[in-house]
Amino acid sequence: MIRVHSETINMSTKAPSTTGATTGFLSFNSRPPRLFITATSAHAPESTLLAWQAEGFETTYLPFNVSQQPTYISTLKNLHKDLNLGETYAILAYGDAATVVLKTAQKPLPRCSAIIAFYPSVLPSAGHKFPSQLRVQVHVSGQQRSPRPEMCEWGLYRYEKSKVGFAEADSKTYEHVEAELAFSRALTCTRKAFKTDVDIEGVAQAAWSAKYEEEVPERGSMGVVQGMSQNGAHVTILPTLEGGVGRKKLEEFYREFFIPSLVEDFEIRLVSRTVGVDRVVDEMVVSFTHSDDVDWILPGVPPTNKRVEVAVVSIVGVRGGKLVSEHMYWDQASVLVQVGLLDPKIVPKNLKSQGLKQLPVVGAEGARQVLDVKQERYNGLLKEHGLLDGMAALNVNGVNGS
Repeated sequence: MIRVHSETINMSTKAPSTTGATTGFLSFNSRPPRLFITATSAHAPESTLLAWQAEGFETTYLPFNVSQQPTYISTLKNLHKDLNLGETYAILAYGDAATVVLKTAQKPLPRCSAIIAFYPSVLPSAGHKFPSQLRVQVHVSGQQRSPRPEMCEWGLYRYEKSKVGFAEADSKTYEHVEAELAFSRALTCTRKAFKTDVDIEGVAQAAWSAKYEEEVPERGSMGVVQGMSQNGAHVTILPTLEGGVGRKKLEEFYREFFIPSLVEDFEIRLVSRTVGVDRVVDEMVVSFTHSDDVDWILPGVPPTNKRVEVAVVSIVGVRGGKLVSEHMYWDQASVLVQVGLLDPKIVPKNLKSQGLKQLPVVGAEGARQVLDVKQERYNGLLKEHGLLDGMAALNVNGVNGS
């Protein structure tokens, strides 16, 4: 079994419940938080409803028809009337519906705790202050004119490379990356508005334990995929472009390539863990002796018996209590230097003639600096190329001194 240094992750691996409940002095009210979704489509956007339901929200769809705008506004103003005592609600609105919702909310909407508006055709004035108990978050495309976000009294996010419709899966202008980012921001806003706190760390920890601590590849691989969404979960190991999409492919990848590659002295030291509303980011240092095939880090490279130490970042995405993605990053050039596949001193002639003395890469000292910061490790490449010449005189004169 590999060595894992991280006292902070010895916790239950049970996936957390994603059913949020209205909290506060009326804690007996355990009904899921209510979210009204509204757009111009006559039919509810199924993927949007399912995504929010998976996060524990009770969703209701309100179609917006411009010819019936007075009735629609009246409905908005009366959404609070069927709520239980102490209960609040939020609105997720798209397009022209978002415009009407934002305009209506400029006068208090009783018990509305949050409004998430996507690409409204008309924005509130930058200086407008909504009621203090209402969180307002607006998402606009690069096609739209808007004030700068820092000028607004309400939350504004711009997606410069996208068009109106980028956040709707059935739209021709849908953009997956921007839609995912916007969903994370919207989920953060609504969780804060409802004062709900869903702990997703257990989902990431369950996957960690299965792939790094289970000695039997078959059990470990099944343990990883059991906590994954059945709807297109993926793992991408960026430096070597390994991984897979879907539970079947990922079970095969972990069973045949990932877990068997954990050599006897493979060691992980968790440096930091950041838990967000739908992401868990681990910063760690991985070390091992390349005494056998390590297919996901050095695919096809025969054992070199060289020691490797490298800083690694893992970003795990969680939706509805299930792992939907993992992206892993590290400095592959540093790994290649340490196993002897890349010599920093071998510089192309045309660049050497221009003064380049060595390639701008480092070995194990990069990972060691993450664990134990020392000033003397910094700026070696700057010094090697004479880029620090003259700094000593400046320091003596107190320009950069303390």
